Amino acid sequence: MQLGDPAIIECLALAGLDYVVLDLEHGPGSVAGAAAQILAAERHSLTPLVRVKDTSRAAVMNLLDQGAQGLVIPAIKTVEEVQRLVQYGKYAPLGERGFGPSRASAFSYAPALQNLGEYLARCNRETLLLPQCETRECLEQVEEIVQVEGVDGLFIGPFDLSIALGVPAQFEAEVMQRALRRILTACQAAGKYCFIYADRTRARQRLEEGFHSVATSMDTVELIHAYQRLVRAVRGEAPEGVRTRTPREQRAERTAERR
Repeated sequence: MQLGDPAIIECLALAGLDYVVLDLEHGPGSVAGAAAQILAAERHSLTPLVRVKDTSRAAVMNLLDQGAQGLVIPAIKTVEEVQRLVQYGKYAPLGERGFGPSRASAFSYAPALQNLGEYLARCNRETLLLPQCETRECLEQVEEIVQVEGVDGLFIGPFDLSIALGVPAQFEAEVMQRALRRILTACQAAGKYCFIYADRTRARQRLEEGFHSVATSMDTVELIHAYQRLVRAVRGEAPEGVRTRTPREQRAERTAERR
């Protein structure tokens, strides 16, 4: 999701979603805005994940301190990048994440902090780090990347991956199908999660293929679709994909009804 109002998060939670991905990579959102949305998600037991802008220490640690329950990290290319991600995003002994009084720890007043060691271990276990496999370089090293300790799985970005492979948005192309199978197989072999983005026409297919989770659509896209349907209904226009009857056909139907 790219819209920044916490009320949008509440509406999405009421729709029955399992989680949302706050998009700070392509969207205009800030850390402060994400913090408010994370609070709204928590209120409705909706899992908040955040796609960060980059792999810097500040980008990773700050969103986790605000309470993000997982991070999606875009444009990963090397094993070294992923190792740094774990260093910033996991506490010792897996990484070197800094601890401080923040939202995530109830500003150091969380009851769980009575046993700091158990608290840190739980954070490492329950906070998802999901490098995004969307570059040719990541694909070529996917078996090594997914094996890095502290990485919880991979999130496939099919649009950028298809562009990188020379088949833009051609998701059924053989080179793309081989790439998806390779990533999924690598995750399964490592015992890690494999997330993928898919539109509504492919979401069920991806689950049936064995992907653990499918992120479907965007708040902006769904808003446009919803109001397109509303406009067509109010104007008496045919729904999308339905052929509109010509005036002659409509007159013929009325004549038939009168008979």
